[in-house]
Amino acid sequence: MNGYLRFLVLFIVLGIIMPRNTYGYNSSQAAGPDTSKVKAKVSAKITDTRTNKPAYLKNGVKVNFIPFKPGKDAFFGNNTIMGSPKPVALSSEKILNNVKVYPNPISDYLNLTYSIKRDVNVTIKIMDVLGNEITTLFAERLTEGEHSNSFSIASRITSGFYFIRVSVGSEIITKRISVL
Repeated sequence: MNGYLRFLVLFIVLGIIMPRNTYGYNSSQAAGPDTSKVKAKVSAKITDTRTNKPAYLKNGVKVNFIPFKPGKDAFFGNNTIMGSPKPVALSSEKILNNVKVYPNPISDYLNLTYSIKRDVNVTIKIMDVLGNEITTLFAERLTEGEHSNSFSIASRITSGFYFIRVSVGSEIITKRISVL
């Protein structure tokens, strides 16, 4: 047993004294760098070597940006700037508001309430989770005001998750439903 213990102590002592990476250890590497392979120092600063260089490049590059000011658009006849925030008045010009689907989950009948702000074509469709149209529940022109519709869906679709898509003009509102 003492032989094994001495052997273990010897490995520990040699492990502390010897360098950790002895594989391929060369004593010439410890002496210093090899001068035959010294790389030239490369500067990361970009300098202008032209003889007639402008004076403003001595202290760094200075660039003046001229802001883009669009003129009147000849094709569309407007002068709006693309990417500018929309006026607050446009957000209140929504045609379709307050879309509510109940009860959810649905077993036999689907009730849908919504309000529209002007006379417009209204289309109500049921879509599956992949976006495929299952059935069209309603497609008519309606007058402005509050509207409520009730649809029997028991024979039209099987149980699962679906989406009700209400289209009014260019506006589309989608609501998720569960069918039992």
